[in-house]
Amino acid sequence: MKRNHLFFVLLFLLTACQQKLNLPAINENNRNLNTLTTLEVGDNKLFLQDYILNPTEIDSVTSNSKTLKITVSGDKMNATLAVETTMEQFVDIKIWAKGIPFSVPCRKTDKIDYTFTFNPKGKSYNRVQLAGQMNDWTASRTPDLLLNSKGLYEVKLNLSPGTYLYQMALDGNQNHDPNNLNKVDNGFGKFNSILQVPGNDEKFPILLTNETSAGKFSLITQNKVNEVFAYWQNYRLPDRFISIKNGKINVIIPSEARKTERSFIRVWASNEFGVSNDILVPLQYGKVIDRADEINRTDKEAQIMYFMLVDRFKNGDKTNDHPMNRPDVNHKVDFWGGDLAGLKQEIDKDYFSKIGANTLWISPLNQNPTEPYGYYAPMKTKFSGYHGYWPISSSKVDFRFGTNQEFKKLVTDAHDKNMNILLDYVAHHVHIEHPFYKQHPEYTTSLYLPDGTLNTEKWDEYRLTTWFDTFMPTLDLSNPKVVDMMTDSAMFWIKKFKLDGFRHDATKHITERFWRELTLKIKKQNHGNKLYQIGETYGSPELISSYLTTGMLDGQFDFNVYDIANTTFAGVGGSNLQQVQTILNSSLYRYGNHNLMGNISGNHDKPRFMALASGDLKFGEDSKAAGWQRNIGITDSTAYDKLFLMHTFNMTIPGIPVIFYGDEIGLTGANDPDCRRMMKFENLNSREQKLFNNVAKLAHLRLDNPVLVYGDFINLQTSKDCWVYARKYFDKEAIVFINNSSDSKEIEVTLPEILKSENLKSTFENRFIKRNQEISIKLPAYSADILL
Repeated sequence: MKRNHLFFVLLFLLTACQQKLNLPAINENNRNLNTLTTLEVGDNKLFLQDYILNPTEIDSVTSNSKTLKITVSGDKMNATLAVETTMEQFVDIKIWAKGIPFSVPCRKTDKIDYTFTFNPKGKSYNRVQLAGQMNDWTASRTPDLLLNSKGLYEVKLNLSPGTYLYQMALDGNQNHDPNNLNKVDNGFGKFNSILQVPGNDEKFPILLTNETSAGKFSLITQNKVNEVFAYWQNYRLPDRFISIKNGKINVIIPSEARKTERSFIRVWASNEFGVSNDILVPLQYGKVIDRADEINRTDKEAQIMYFMLVDRFKNGDKTNDHPMNRPDVNHKVDFWGGDLAGLKQEIDKDYFSKIGANTLWISPLNQNPTEPYGYYAPMKTKFSGYHGYWPISSSKVDFRFGTNQEFKKLVTDAHDKNMNILLDYVAHHVHIEHPFYKQHPEYTTSLYLPDGTLNTEKWDEYRLTTWFDTFMPTLDLSNPKVVDMMTDSAMFWIKKFKLDGFRHDATKHITERFWRELTLKIKKQNHGNKLYQIGETYGSPELISSYLTTGMLDGQFDFNVYDIANTTFAGVGGSNLQQVQTILNSSLYRYGNHNLMGNISGNHDKPRFMALASGDLKFGEDSKAAGWQRNIGITDSTAYDKLFLMHTFNMTIPGIPVIFYGDEIGLTGANDPDCRRMMKFENLNSREQKLFNNVAKLAHLRLDNPVLVYGDFINLQTSKDCWVYARKYFDKEAIVFINNSSDSKEIEVTLPEILKSENLKSTFENRFIKRNQEISIKLPAYSADILL
């Protein structure tokens, strides 16, 4: 009786504190959070169907800006936003549909004019060019550097503050900048230099979660705040829901949130200098989530992804083994027997539950050719399609992997174990044996450029038309018929196998038209809900983020963070954690502090971390050739400790951790195909078992603590070898210590007053002392700890 009375008292208090928004609860236009959009000076196009499934329902598009001019097209499919330099830092765009205002949060670009210089040091050049992430590695997109009065070559760029990888092209010879000591290995025998463009982000507002109470929560502010923008789903909360006092922002949760199992409140603040970090507060029936058991597998931020190449994971059914066994196909690039049966066996044995992975990214399963293609002259070998990226069918599982029925059963079993399944989908190309190409060659781009040369591997200058090889026709995805057919093909896999989303191959080589059409079809089938889609794009943060909108993808793999973290934790190329911090900060600003980007431990197109960390693969050498020419082993076992640091980093920063199969035990190998060795499950040595146990501990720590999923990111102190940062989620806090040195370190840090946790415990049983706001911890060489 007393418990019932207490329940009704709490319910009354909750109801009393909440106010009504007087807008409909979640509907098909309000299920997905509208992405923060960066507006450039000049005309910007807003694709209205990204936000409103039926654009004919749109009444108008308005904003709170005094200078922004909005023009809606006659068919209501898009709106043109004319941005002036005087526009406010943050603008709320409202798309009115049937009288309901759905908001699109927008910020003004932070691009500045920056003069890049190159010192020739007495040498004379006919042509000096810049190629890098600032021009998507296409030197012709940036004017040539010209000699100035001081004897330096210079060019003016318009860039967002942040970090950019680049190379100098000196009379056609492209390599790293010899004047810049900051560089990273590009994996192909050369280096990329690192350019840091400074900004004034230290003056931007900073928001941090503070406290929760019945029907409301509060945030702490740092730096000046001029205006606050809070949203429940895609409804901007009116001023009556927000109050600012004594450096705190108080937000009332609208009563409508109590009708929905999962919804979110997001908050930004702005001043004359720029826009704050984002705050994301997940709600369960209107209550702020604070326990791990309130999070489920549909919560995208809580994913821990595991990627395997099916052929190289486990052979569970030898009756479907069909290696080519031909003298013109090297064993390294033949089929090795891995299949869906083997993968299902490990699902059934709870391997992924033990490691802490709740989302499986499975390599492409489409039927691939039975004959080999391509040619690698140094080894005189052709290649099989063991990897799955040469589809000759759009609906059939390759018989060497299993059957459609086996895949359907695998997905069902994974769902029963509360796991998501993402399929690697290839939309960019088909194989020349695909019936689609044979029947409709006109639906592909031309293999030849206008000058008669082959349009192959022109990754950047012809990124939407280039063929990856002469036997892989690029689909003409500027053709609406092709887009419709390929999106229908993707939907076939979603519908038939009940998938939870896609990993998309070669994202930047595919038109935005395709991504918008596919995402629209997914939303229409799922009552407005998007499924998780993550893409693969090597390029600038600007190019990568251009695909991250409400109407396209949720995330992409953050190769820019990976590249610097990989070499730094591996201990090569002048390792410096301060560089990692700088690039991570750039990513968090670009993609948000609660982004859905993939933080990878490695992948099938890169040399294994262990090969670099052990010194068996040399920094700067051609890592692909090395894998063919010699056996890459592990001669320095400290590489296992270094890989643990990489996993610690990925598991404790914002984004989605992605474990490349074998990285949980320290598989080694040079670049493709050597990085694609067979997975090992038995007879682990002590080092492999220890790494597995530690990775599992990290993953389960993240699964069990919402602070590592939804927490604010706070950098505390960084040096060349040591890094301390925190995650804060209201009253929950985690302090991460990293020692990337070959010596043991005594790390001391003074916590800011906003971090008040008591009763902290070491995850990895290192001794530490906490006195008031002072923490001292001693870490062995190449080790880390998380206090929470």
